[in-house]
Order: sequence, then C-alpha cells, then structure tokens
Amino acid sequence: MQEKINTFLLKNPFELIPMDRKDFYDEQVKLFRSGKKPNRAIEVINVIIFNSHGELIIQKRSYNKNHNAGLLDKSIGGHITSGDTPDYTVMVETIQELQIPSIVLKDENDFIKTFHLLGNYLETISLAKHFITTFYTPIKIINKENIPVANRMHLYFSIYNGRIRPVDREAKGILFYSISELKEEMNLNPETFTDDMHYIMKEYKDDIEKFVKMITKDK
Repeated sequence: MQEKINTFLLKNPFELIPMDRKDFYDEQVKLFRSGKKPNRAIEVINVIIFNSHGELIIQKRSYNKNHNAGLLDKSIGGHITSGDTPDYTVMVETIQELQIPSIVLKDENDFIKTFHLLGNYLETISLAKHFITTFYTPIKIINKENIPVANRMHLYFSIYNGRIRPVDREAKGILFYSISELKEEMNLNPETFTDDMHYIMKEYKDDIEKFVKMITKDK
C-alpha cells in the first residue's frame, strides 16, 4: 500500500504536493548522487516527551527502519500524511510508535491550564503543545549514505508519566535521560544520535530547559 505524504517544492513552499513516500526518498537519493541539492521538502512532526522528573524519553530506532536505523532519536517522529494536520499526526504517531494516547494543545495558556487540571492523570495520557514550525535540512543515513533531506518540522513538547510500550519495528527500545546526562552522552558519542536530535538540542536547548522547569517545579 502506497503512503502519500505531504511534500512541497522549495521554490513554492505554500503548495502541498502529495507524493509516495518511497518515491520521495528515491528522488532525494538520486539528486544527492548526481551532486545536486534537495529540490523538495517533506512535512514532519517531532515530539520530545518528558516525565515529571524532567527525564527525556529517547527512542532507539529499529534496525528495520529505512533511514537512521539503530540510532538514538527524539521520542516521536513521523511524516504528515496527505490530508492530515500536524496535530492529528502527533496523536496518531504517539499511539503507533509508543502506544501513548495524547492531547495536543496549541496555546501555551491552554497547555498550562490543562497540565494543572489533569496533572493526576498523566500516567494514562500525555499532554503535548506545539512549540515551533521551522525549516531545516538534516542528514539522514539511508543505505549507509548521508543524504540531506529538507524538512518543514512541526516541533512539540510533551509530558507523560505512564508506561511506554514500543511497537515492534518502530522502536528497538526506550531510554530515559536527564538534560545533563543527554548533553554528556551526545558529546561523548555524537555518532549514536540522529541529526534531528543534534539540531533540536542545539537550537532549542534554552526552551527545552524552560519547559522542564515548568513541568517539574512542584516536584
């Protein structure tokens, strides 16, 4: 079954073009091998999930993944299927990858209000808030080649205290890191983490630390 994902030409970022996922990656690999830069980008969601102890949930990618196989990655990541919204994709991907139900809030005030209201229920549901939408071009390891893949990323921060059950073929395992532990590990073993993780932790470290302080201040 073909999976149609949202793509757009870099010269026209406002016109979404449905494209088969495999065809997109085949196109980008072909461009790279011919010495050309990416001509098209995909829309993706990335979610970083913390528990109330301030620990970040890191996913070890399955070795069956088509790209970045076996690397340590953000909690949740996924392509946006044609016709779907980023918020909807977050709710679907949290179930599909880690079997976590989620509520997505766009407004920070709504997130804070919901966090205080449902704080005792975070073992059964996660709360996520949209943080930023940005464009960047991470390196993906595809068949042992470092391929630049243009992304429009919708980044979310989330909190969850319950059990996590990685889905077969999606995640090989789950690790928990404090921010300081993660920084040390990424410095010591940078090659074990995805380019996405390096980008997020470098560009948004202050915002991540602010979020962690907010969700742990009563602990």
